[in-house]
Amino acid sequence: MESHLNRRIFHRILFNEPIHHRLCVSRTVIQSTRRPNGTIVVRPPPRRTLFGFSSKSERKTKEVDLDPGLSTMLEFNDSCKSRTRPPPASQLIKGFNQFFSAKHQSQSQILGIQAHHAAQTFRHLQETNKNEEGCGLSLSNLQIALRALERVPPEEGVTHSALARAIFAEIKSITTGSSHGVPLSLEDVSAYIAVLSATGYTLEARDLVEDFWSQDHIKIANRLWIHVIKGFGKENNEHELARTIEIMEARQVPFDCKLHQAITTHYARKDNVEVTKKWYTHPIVGGQVPTYHTNYVVLQFCIRNRELEWGSTLFRSILESSPNKSTWDIIFIWAASNGKGVDEIDRMMEVMVRRNEGSLTIRPDIATINGLVEFAISRKDPYTAERYIALGQKWRITPNARTYTLQMDYRISVGDVDGARAAYSKLQGEETTKDEDVPCVNKLIQAMCSVRHVDYDAIMGIVEDLNERKARLDPDTLSTLCALHLERDEWNDVIDLLMKHTFHYSLEQRAKVRDGFVDFCLNRVNSTARAWDAYMIFRQVFEETDIGTRTIMMREFFQRKRSDMACHVFGHMRQHIRQELRPKVETYGECFEGIAEAADLEGLEMVHNMLKLDFRIEPTTSLYNSLMLAYTACKMPDRSLEFWEDITNSREGPTYSSIQIALRACEETPFGETEARKIWHSLNNMDIELTNEVFASYVGVLAGWALFEEVKGLVQGMNQHYSLAPIPLTLGTVYNAIPGQTRKDEVEHWGRTTYPEIWTELEKLGRKPTEDGSQLFQIVRNVAA
Repeated sequence: MESHLNRRIFHRILFNEPIHHRLCVSRTVIQSTRRPNGTIVVRPPPRRTLFGFSSKSERKTKEVDLDPGLSTMLEFNDSCKSRTRPPPASQLIKGFNQFFSAKHQSQSQILGIQAHHAAQTFRHLQETNKNEEGCGLSLSNLQIALRALERVPPEEGVTHSALARAIFAEIKSITTGSSHGVPLSLEDVSAYIAVLSATGYTLEARDLVEDFWSQDHIKIANRLWIHVIKGFGKENNEHELARTIEIMEARQVPFDCKLHQAITTHYARKDNVEVTKKWYTHPIVGGQVPTYHTNYVVLQFCIRNRELEWGSTLFRSILESSPNKSTWDIIFIWAASNGKGVDEIDRMMEVMVRRNEGSLTIRPDIATINGLVEFAISRKDPYTAERYIALGQKWRITPNARTYTLQMDYRISVGDVDGARAAYSKLQGEETTKDEDVPCVNKLIQAMCSVRHVDYDAIMGIVEDLNERKARLDPDTLSTLCALHLERDEWNDVIDLLMKHTFHYSLEQRAKVRDGFVDFCLNRVNSTARAWDAYMIFRQVFEETDIGTRTIMMREFFQRKRSDMACHVFGHMRQHIRQELRPKVETYGECFEGIAEAADLEGLEMVHNMLKLDFRIEPTTSLYNSLMLAYTACKMPDRSLEFWEDITNSREGPTYSSIQIALRACEETPFGETEARKIWHSLNNMDIELTNEVFASYVGVLAGWALFEEVKGLVQGMNQHYSLAPIPLTLGTVYNAIPGQTRKDEVEHWGRTTYPEIWTELEKLGRKPTEDGSQLFQIVRNVAA
């Protein structure tokens, strides 16, 4: 017989890829594979065409857009998880260098997850390449990596600091080696101190600065001290920041305008009035004046703290001392903040020009106008912002990319989407630097998607413009666009967007995009088929999705009456490569409860088999309860009662829910009243305090076997023997459980005459018809595991 274990099958087994047969009816709707280089390939859901023919060839989805070299480090990370052979050291070194070189050249931030992969790779190289200097990396490679780590994203940095320590130690080892006479450079120390200061290790950074300052204070200027000042400011460590300033004064560190900016702006943002005034008026070496940024922050500080008198005195003194162009720009903004109108600002500009007739540089320019527009936006005054732009036209000042970006911003803020689009059209003819307009263009896309009548082609045109520039969509914009494509069933476009952008996001940003898919799936306006397709896309792209979110998706498909899909969601959890993202005891329990509600025997057998093979799971009473519910619902009460035996023999023992569920199984199993009596006698012998719910479950078993006289005796003796009184649940359970309409009539007559008030309450619950024509009370007998 021919073997089906061919090379393709072995390849899929080795790389943990699913094995599909072309005739299998349970093939995954959206298939994905993980390539040997660690990248993910997601295939869109198939679409049936007329007679099986398609008018055009199938469109191919885009590959994952990863930073250069990152795929190699991802492959290494996957090999560690699957305990397979890692890539060779030469390949890892190449990937490591490519990644950091690209990051350094683009001046882009390194995400926490990327730093984690790089740190793992570097650690592996240190362990396996001990005999090679720099563990196989050259000095320049290490220096580039360290400088690329300087740009730490907000709220991240633990991995950055650990990796920077390892790289800096390797650099020190090389530079102090006997074969090298290269001293430790200022750039290396500055980069290392910048990383430490940005990641919460500023005290350590300050100690290093002091050591380096004592070696050669001429070269380092003030750059390192500024890192330390900013680090303590970020940590809100006021005591150590003040201590640092004392150290700088003791060491006679030159107080230049950059250092003046770092200290003054810190206290200004803290609204520390006295200290801000002290440091702003502190003399600056070499006759330097405060920077534009310092003056702008102090201006805002004066407005917030109502220090208008001090601010007026300050800016008046500046005005009397022949201010330069940037200082004039701040004076205009200060005048605007004090209530000066656009016309008055215009006259001030004329004064500036008259006072500096001999200078060609001290003239209002586009930076002046942009500063005023930005101030108007900060005051949420778009009308005045528009007038400032008109003022620039009066002075024949040509708008630049920054002007149109600001114009888009304030027009979007007031809902003028058409006006923002007009500004964007003008922006396209301008040169932009460092993608400064991209955040605002993202806002424009979101605004265009939120209007009542969406101009789809215009939106796609803007997105295409950003793609040509290789600009990134922010998570909110990506989520909005994915929702737009999902509503139009454009699965390929959804996948292309995710492949291009999500692998450049932090885990928090990825979670934001993923939550958009979850919301789409939970929206009952969307059909189950569309919700399933959306789930199959996002579960492949967002492999880090936590158990809680996956459980929500499982619960959603149970509620949509698609137990098969819910069980597949559970199976995806069970097959996850990371053990911490595999189902827990509670997840199994919730899945069995959903299966019980659906009475899905096929799903029950599949999930129960997974449980049997899951060595991590230690069964609990709650898990056994859910199994009893599921097997009872699937008409296998005998199997259900086997779990009751497991519960009674366990250390944890049964709960009230266990008792009710076991008695419910006795209602369904042949000769169930015999097993029910055993349970009841055990409860009485152990002197367990009974509840109305447990009592109703027991009399329901007896009533189901037409033992009405025994039931009457138990109910009438409730108060004497169990200190319980009949409630609507008691009588309703007896009525619903007893077979035959004649017996039901007998129960009703007995209930009306013996317990008229309780029967009246029961009647208020209403009745519902059954398939055999009888009427049952709508009592709630649901039991949670």
